[in-house]
Amino acid sequence: MIIAIASGKGGTGKTLVATNLAAVIPEATYADCDAEEPNGHLFLKPQISETKEVYVQVPQIDNTRCTGCGECARHCQFNALAVVKGKVLLFNELCHGCGVCSAVCPEKAITEKPYVLGEVRSGTFSGNKSFVDGSLAIGQLRSAEVIEQVVATVRDSGLVFLDAPPGTSCAAVAAVSKADACLLVTEPTPFGLHDLKLARDTLTKLRIPHAVLLNRADIGDNETGKFCIREGIPVLARIPFDRSIAALYAEGKLIIEQEKWGDVFLNLARKLADINNYSLPDFVKPEEKVLDKVSGSPESAVSVSVLSSFPVLSGKGGTGKTMITACLAAVWGNKVAADADVDAANLGILLSGKVKERIPFSSGLKAEINPELCTGCGKCVKSCHFNAITMNDGKAVVQEMSCEGCGLCKIVCPTVPNAVTLRRPLSGEIKIMQTSCGDVVTAELFPGADASGRLVTEVRKIAERTCSENGTRNILIDGSPGIGCPVNAAITGTRGVLLVVEPSVSSLHDLGRILKLLDFFSLKRWVVINKHDLSAKLTEEIEEFCRNQNVSVLGRIPFDRTITESITRAKIPLADPECAQAGFLQEIAGTVLAEFEKEKT
Repeated sequence: MIIAIASGKGGTGKTLVATNLAAVIPEATYADCDAEEPNGHLFLKPQISETKEVYVQVPQIDNTRCTGCGECARHCQFNALAVVKGKVLLFNELCHGCGVCSAVCPEKAITEKPYVLGEVRSGTFSGNKSFVDGSLAIGQLRSAEVIEQVVATVRDSGLVFLDAPPGTSCAAVAAVSKADACLLVTEPTPFGLHDLKLARDTLTKLRIPHAVLLNRADIGDNETGKFCIREGIPVLARIPFDRSIAALYAEGKLIIEQEKWGDVFLNLARKLADINNYSLPDFVKPEEKVLDKVSGSPESAVSVSVLSSFPVLSGKGGTGKTMITACLAAVWGNKVAADADVDAANLGILLSGKVKERIPFSSGLKAEINPELCTGCGKCVKSCHFNAITMNDGKAVVQEMSCEGCGLCKIVCPTVPNAVTLRRPLSGEIKIMQTSCGDVVTAELFPGADASGRLVTEVRKIAERTCSENGTRNILIDGSPGIGCPVNAAITGTRGVLLVVEPSVSSLHDLGRILKLLDFFSLKRWVVINKHDLSAKLTEEIEEFCRNQNVSVLGRIPFDRTITESITRAKIPLADPECAQAGFLQEIAGTVLAEFEKEKT
């Protein structure tokens, strides 16, 4: 039985739950599908026996045959090809490996060659238990292919635990789509409830039974619990807000080393093995809105020039990135805030306000096959590089959540009129909000939709337009976790980046990966250490690592329950009189903004 451990929001404790479950169950298999920031190995300490690279097929141009006609670039839906002075340029990072360019080239000048996206490792832990993880190469954008290889590498065993990436877009779908059931790890906060709803909708669309584990269950309100009762979602376990758990996790230790938690996870495992303990609501397909079939981005998303943008990133989820961004937004006047964590957009919950404008977003095209015109020849099935088309009762059927919208099926379809049409479904929404902290641009990717990087780009463009209208000169960006497509889109054209880290082995590991990405773009960076007193040893290690990397540490924030309590009340901690660290957070925000202004000049 394959069980995915997912979260919607990052930092809810997903990896803590997945690693402890895998450790406590005999003959269990653990597969880390969070390819942008894989952390499971830090806790399970596997012996790696095999490493293999993950490839995607990209075009290879034969310049002796290429005439520069441009057909390949005109048909590429991903802007991965351009023709300059009769020569074809390929942008490997944007290529989806769909095969359209080679299919339409009249001179047959395009073949395919492998291009490395990342790697998959396999081995064992705790004796003979199976371990698999995947890692996206620095500078690459698409983790879904790496995740699919992780899942394909998993061998049969009693229980397989897939540690899924955060969010609800293509990477998360790639991890959970092969699961028999899913455990959603959430917390009783406005952030947790918001993202739980998105994750639930995605799993319902995929027809995957699911249940919930409430982490930090004794803090916040009861709205998340009420939602689970109302929707009939079983809550299989509750873990309290406990500093000792946070300290063990920070040091890379399994909490089942304490006997009471071993019993909790054994009991949880028994429930997980019984499919009757899961919920699967009836799925009613919503009426789908489709944008103009040939239109591109919304006309309102016009890029204009602004002075500077300032992203706040974390690498690992759950370090306090959105909390710090909200504090900066509360004290920075000359800016527009933008939430680029479109898989789990939470900044608007803290910076609440009135919605001034709603802008529809489409991530791209999707194929649709008319069964009355389809002859069942199967050419589209054989040609599709994403296995998104199957045969059903002699007719080709598109699996929408696997379709990349490349259009190859339409090109190879021999029917006249063509049985394949390409439509542009609505896959998200961008909102401009008026708040007490200024204008905020936020967005939400609909459950299961892809191209979150494109949506981040649109959020940036609309934030730039809003700056132009307001006369402001800066954009404050709340970025997403990881190092993939959305993060790359968020840091484009920036002057410097603030990294929020915590003293844990996983956060230190992910700090190293995201610094390599920032090196790739030659960006200035600063660090703030949140919850610094969880581990004095790891805080010192992070500071030493930052010194060696020539990265300034601008402040330390203590582990304080009142900060979390402010967030559970949807309050900005810096502006909440009940938060014991409000004044200290104000000082840190001032220090960070002073450094950013210094860098600008």
